[in-house]
Amino acid sequence: MNTSSEKSIGREDMEPMQIDSENPNSHDKSTPKSFRFKMCIVVGAAVVILAIASVVTQRKIRSNQPLETDPDNNKEKQSTLETDPVDIEEISDLIEGDEQQTDNFFVSKEDGVMFETIGDFMYHDKSHFTQGLTYSRISDSLFESNGLYGSSSVCKLDPTTGENIKCVGMDQNYFAEGMQVYGKAGSERMIQITWKEKTGFIYDASTLDLLDTFTFSSTRNEGWGICHDDKRNEFIMSDGSENLHFLNMESFEEIRRIPIVRKNGQRARNINELEYVNGRVLANVWYEDVILVINPETGLCESEYDMSTLWPQQERRKYGADVLNGISVSKEDGVLYITGKKWNRMFKVYLKGL
Repeated sequence: MNTSSEKSIGREDMEPMQIDSENPNSHDKSTPKSFRFKMCIVVGAAVVILAIASVVTQRKIRSNQPLETDPDNNKEKQSTLETDPVDIEEISDLIEGDEQQTDNFFVSKEDGVMFETIGDFMYHDKSHFTQGLTYSRISDSLFESNGLYGSSSVCKLDPTTGENIKCVGMDQNYFAEGMQVYGKAGSERMIQITWKEKTGFIYDASTLDLLDTFTFSSTRNEGWGICHDDKRNEFIMSDGSENLHFLNMESFEEIRRIPIVRKNGQRARNINELEYVNGRVLANVWYEDVILVINPETGLCESEYDMSTLWPQQERRKYGADVLNGISVSKEDGVLYITGKKWNRMFKVYLKGL
């Protein structure tokens, strides 16, 4: 190592090392103290640098990431994210760190009922196979995307009663999925994705007229849910895998993706409808009555709300209702619209601690 300390020590600064004739293995104490001190600094610095390098290398090995960053190797990096095992200890440390550094209120399913319904439930068209639910505070409008081949549609609903105001059917070759309203007053748009067709649509939010079509890709090359980060101006999409995909708003190309980790340390599965609320992504999970609160920076589920008592499965089966799916903000801060596939009702719900 070539450091400034080494450079400052010249041969003229060193005295000859004296050897004890009776004990040739011992060194004379006449070696200058300044020299010994400087050498200690050099050796100590070298040890620290080697220790840091070792820790960094081990962390990269643990995360199964390449030691060198290759900007042209994005696909391989994404594939690694999809298949790497989760380090439970490391995830626990991250979660614990989050809880120590913030004043947020974290909820788990073990906490039981951590929500309140606001008033009576609203009407919801029981023929609607709800795949996306989205509300505009700009125009006070509620929209719904409904799936199934041959029955897919885009609908505008009354945000007070839940009644259909207008529905537009889609081509029978498309299975509609998630939808999100976005944009400014007077020029609001809606983005909608489809299940297996890798095709998305842009609509005029005021008329439901189709304006544009685009293609997208994802981990599974499917579309499930979508929401909008209005701070970063990015779309966030799910596809049923453990990943959240972040899309450029103009090109709809993927910018990055992160794996979602549940509170038990396991990778998430079947992430479905999405909503962006207060800097967090709220997610429904297919065939699970739960709402996840995901940190979009880390992928960690900070809270998991048990929604099984909202409309219990044994009760809704009597009406032919399917799974919980459909979550959206409302004009009231902290209050969400929640419904499900082929549900005959929609709820306004307050999640405690959100």
